[in-house]
Amino acid sequence: MNVVLISNPTNQFHKADFPPPGIAYLGGTARRAGHKVLLIDGQRWNISKIVEDSCAASPDLIGITCWTIGRGLVWELCEELKKKLPQVMLVIGGPHATMHPEHILQKTHAQAVAIGEGEETFLELLTVLEKGEDFKSIPGLVVRGENNTPVFTTSRHSIENIDTIARPYYDGFQDFNFADYEGFPALPHPTASIITSRGCVFNCSYCASVRFWGRRWRFRTAENVLEEIRYLVEEKKVKSLYFWDDNFPVDKQRAITICQGIIDNGWSLQWACSSHVTMLNLEILTKMKKSGCRNIDFGVESGSDRILKRINKKQTRQDIIRAFDLTHEVGIAARAYLIVGNMGEDEESIDETIELISRIQPRSSIGAALLMLLPGTDVYKEAVEKGFIKEDFWLDSDAIAYNLMEHSLPELKKLRKRLMWGIAKSKKGIKPKITYLLKSVFYEFPILAIFRSFVPKKLR
Repeated sequence: MNVVLISNPTNQFHKADFPPPGIAYLGGTARRAGHKVLLIDGQRWNISKIVEDSCAASPDLIGITCWTIGRGLVWELCEELKKKLPQVMLVIGGPHATMHPEHILQKTHAQAVAIGEGEETFLELLTVLEKGEDFKSIPGLVVRGENNTPVFTTSRHSIENIDTIARPYYDGFQDFNFADYEGFPALPHPTASIITSRGCVFNCSYCASVRFWGRRWRFRTAENVLEEIRYLVEEKKVKSLYFWDDNFPVDKQRAITICQGIIDNGWSLQWACSSHVTMLNLEILTKMKKSGCRNIDFGVESGSDRILKRINKKQTRQDIIRAFDLTHEVGIAARAYLIVGNMGEDEESIDETIELISRIQPRSSIGAALLMLLPGTDVYKEAVEKGFIKEDFWLDSDAIAYNLMEHSLPELKKLRKRLMWGIAKSKKGIKPKITYLLKSVFYEFPILAIFRSFVPKKLR
């Protein structure tokens, strides 16, 4: 079969950090089964170009990823595909499709919605369609019933051994080159992303990872991970890696084995990852540093113990300080993700965060994102229960939903400005002030992200 897979389009046409891994994994699954696959990165092309390339591939099936942010562009893309390829099977998956499959059936002509982890569902769907059999009993799908009502098939269990999943099929993208992506600011170019685990052992109130992947943490073996690294370094000639796991070092021995493998293979490789602040100790950090780790991203979110407890972060200010002190000690840079607008946020908690950032001295504090209400999160559920947002919000608008249960949007922006300026003032030199100004302009005018590549990496 001819298969076209498309990642969620975007209306911000700047160079993306990495190719979309979701459709790359599905593409690998389909190709291994003998199907012809075209992957289209919705971050790189406008809708007319995506439709043109889809038509040229003469597809038997089109699959599209739908995120909550950018869902309106998926509705638009589906409408254009319907005009050009009305008879082609259309399947939609991804985070928003998983949380609200009924929205997909209402807003598009998709015949099926894939729920959650998609590789086994997708492979079974292709097999059934190729045989000309009925697909409406395949586990892990939502299909159209009478009067277009959503009908859930049986649920599908998570893939037990994720070593069995096909490697991402990057060559399925037209004229693919990792150098066409922005990569990671602190790492040499080109950079590839790699995912070595699925699921999360935490359940933060603002995150839907557990709802999508499940609470149980599943991991690839160190040997399997090292084989993909070999492919990326030796065949794709990447110079650096970003481990795109929610928490790379959950299993410390596995992480150490991966680090040792990088050392033993003599790969001249730099890399970065994300981690919960409680996951690290001096032994693993030392091994990470020796194997080329240059940066760790931490979900700090707030400097207030009161807020951290409220969002179920399972960390304290002291945990954060300890993690940053250890990271600095071994010579690895660290970045701090921050969120403004969690429940209980006020000027006092903002000032506590400023004080904490001044103490831990991250390489950068990654913006100061206003808390978004995303389906599948605990804070979203609370907002629905309190009547601050309705489930059909996502159908009537393409807007982002912010947490307005305690503050108006102007008040949240004021708190963010207080945080950003407070952090900038706490640092020496002119660079933090310039960074503050650049981020302030970006937050006010997101379209200016098209110029992101021109901003020196040291200021990002």
